[in-house]
Amino acid sequence: MRLKLSEAEPLYSNEAITDSDKAVAVMAIALAEMDREYVCVVNLDTQRHPINFNIVSIGDLDQAQIPIQNVFKSAILSNAKSVLALHNHPSGSMDPSQADMNVTKRMVEAGSILGIPVTDHIIVAGGTGYHTSIRSTNPELFKPMVAEHGRVSVKEKIAEKKAEIKAKEARTRFKEPVK
Repeated sequence: MRLKLSEAEPLYSNEAITDSDKAVAVMAIALAEMDREYVCVVNLDTQRHPINFNIVSIGDLDQAQIPIQNVFKSAILSNAKSVLALHNHPSGSMDPSQADMNVTKRMVEAGSILGIPVTDHIIVAGGTGYHTSIRSTNPELFKPMVAEHGRVSVKEKIAEKKAEIKAKEARTRFKEPVK
């Protein structure tokens, strides 16, 4: 089997996705009509225009497994600068579950390592199209574990740790005894 990406007309929009409302305009209508959970990823270029999108997972009425590697597979092949995750809750609920929060954290961590940040994870309520941005409600989940503008190498971490140890030793060496 061979996977090949090719240029095509935009399926939903070619407008830059700068906030959750614009993101929802790209996929919400389709997701709101689904009878089970669908997880989609929109791959974005440097100006946050959609390059393409893919369905990462199709689940049951109330859950979908999200393999993290599938979230980034097409992003890497598309040379995406960032990704946007969306999924629906057929029940009509907009509230993120604990599983939604956990997978968001894992996606953000993986994206940080790969240099492909997750811009948001949006939940679309089935039947209504109303939505919740996890980035808006839980911004702490989007703090990357690796600096976005430059990664910290293992050598730098070791050097920092050695400097901390030396500084601690110097402080204890010159400390006067208590009388």
